[in-house]
Amino acid sequence: MKTCLVVDDNRDAGELLMEALAALGHDVRVAFDGPSALAIVEEFTPDVALLDIGLPVKDGHELAARLYAMTARTKLIA
Repeated sequence: MKTCLVVDDNRDAGELLMEALAALGHDVRVAFDGPSALAIVEEFTPDVALLDIGLPVKDGHELAARLYAMTARTKLIA
């Protein structure tokens, strides 16, 4: 089992991916913007983060840099 973070501003897509990963037995959290994702990572360190690049407020590139600084062990997928 992997721990996963899904970040997508499209709620339907984010929730669908979260449910699919959870059905495969993974522990999944979902965020719909960059600041929410960073707040989740303060308490939950994912093995994998699946990031939407075109996020509002903080784009996926900036979010990826911040996540890498917080936890270099997390694999980032855009």
